[in-house]
Amino acid sequence: MSTGKNVKLHAMADAFSDRLENSYSSLSRGKAGKSKIEEGKGFGGALDVPPERRFVGLDAYRRILDSGIDIAILTGPPGYRPLHFERAVEAGKHVFMEKPLASDANGVRRILAANAHARELNLKVGVGLQRHHQASYQEAIRRIHDGEIGRVVSMRCFWNGGPPAKTAIPRDEMTELEYQVRNWYFFDWLSGDHICEQHIHNLDICNWAKQGLPVSAEGMGGRQVRTDKRFGNIFDHHAVIYTYADGTKMHSYCRQIPGCQKIVAEQIEGTQGRAELGTSNCSLVRHDGSGSTTPLWSTPR
Repeated sequence: MSTGKNVKLHAMADAFSDRLENSYSSLSRGKAGKSKIEEGKGFGGALDVPPERRFVGLDAYRRILDSGIDIAILTGPPGYRPLHFERAVEAGKHVFMEKPLASDANGVRRILAANAHARELNLKVGVGLQRHHQASYQEAIRRIHDGEIGRVVSMRCFWNGGPPAKTAIPRDEMTELEYQVRNWYFFDWLSGDHICEQHIHNLDICNWAKQGLPVSAEGMGGRQVRTDKRFGNIFDHHAVIYTYADGTKMHSYCRQIPGCQKIVAEQIEGTQGRAELGTSNCSLVRHDGSGSTTPLWSTPR
């Protein structure tokens, strides 16, 4: 699989024609500050999607896989991700798929089985957990794994902010299925709720630092301000304590309530120090047990 100047967007698919055409129009125009593509010129020769290769409907994923593509980019609602991934692997396509990979346990099992098949076929699969590709996180995690703050003994992670950048679409004359798919973020069977759809980034960092997965979890959540039925059935706040096999605890908090303190970060406590991690800055300090700390490393300014 090669990348570079020879890569072209060959086909597009969406459940809804207006969403597809809006996406195509946006790609055609380009967006200043979002890429090196000049504003107004779009993606130029890299965009080659005539009307006959713009597929619409819930079954559009089948047609796009038969359209001559080499790489499938799966960015639809997470509830459909296992199905789309299974079919892409069966069709022999390399895959990039956004997180999360599923919205329930059965979906996760389907993803794992399809990924095993992808390995057998030597297909390449990437996932949109972008902090793994951020130099500051890579260096911070390397230092944690090298023991610079000692053994990891507890972790905290946060995605506490205001409402998501999602607007509930009115029902109008839509069927129930169309209504929920258009408002996928607000229905847990499609999004997994925002602890899964958004807070996954922070949970992923803690698992990365710990080099393992929790074995149990207990928590709570609810709807404090986002109570209208137009917001589906997801919560607006969660608090969960995860426990790893060695007894280490990870305290997890995510909230989408306006007017409250905002924090998106991970805090890793070790026997000899602490790591403060975030997309804008990462740092490690060592403590000597007396309350004083010594800086070990931080993201270059």
